[in-house]
Amino acid sequence: MFLNIAVVALGILLSFFLKGINFLSLNFEFMGGGILYPDFLLIFVIFFALRRGEFSGLWIGFVAGLLEDSGLLSFSDKTGEFLPVIGTHALVYCLTGFILGKINRLIDKDRVPTIVLLVFGTTLAERILVWLLLGVLEDFNKSYSFLGPAVYTALLSPIWFFVLGLVYKMQE
Repeated sequence: MFLNIAVVALGILLSFFLKGINFLSLNFEFMGGGILYPDFLLIFVIFFALRRGEFSGLWIGFVAGLLEDSGLLSFSDKTGEFLPVIGTHALVYCLTGFILGKINRLIDKDRVPTIVLLVFGTTLAERILVWLLLGVLEDFNKSYSFLGPAVYTALLSPIWFFVLGLVYKMQE
């Protein structure tokens, strides 16, 4: 039990670290675009929601979402200072983990096309929901990208699923 929790916590922290340093990011600023980076935390939530069910997806999504929100600050024009926006990613990642955990019996978790399509759809839905929530709480970000990160995350997800599968099988 403790080993399971320790491995999951270490995986969440590693995924957060990889996302924080923009590991495997693609820079398109020379073409007037931005930087694309894969969402390692979301892939981690998807993996454990599919492998362990809705309860694990729910709490892993909540912890991963809080970690994601810890680095999210917004500037307030009224007070002239940065304010943290806590809870947007936590809510979306919780819902994602719970819903995917509920439908995990219906999905073939070992086929690469299924993983790619599932991660693409989930990442696209997550980006849209986060954009809407942040838009309601603050202002809508006009340069928030949807398709680029979803495609890039989906393309890297089979590799990350394979690595997580090796670690997950080692701890059983």
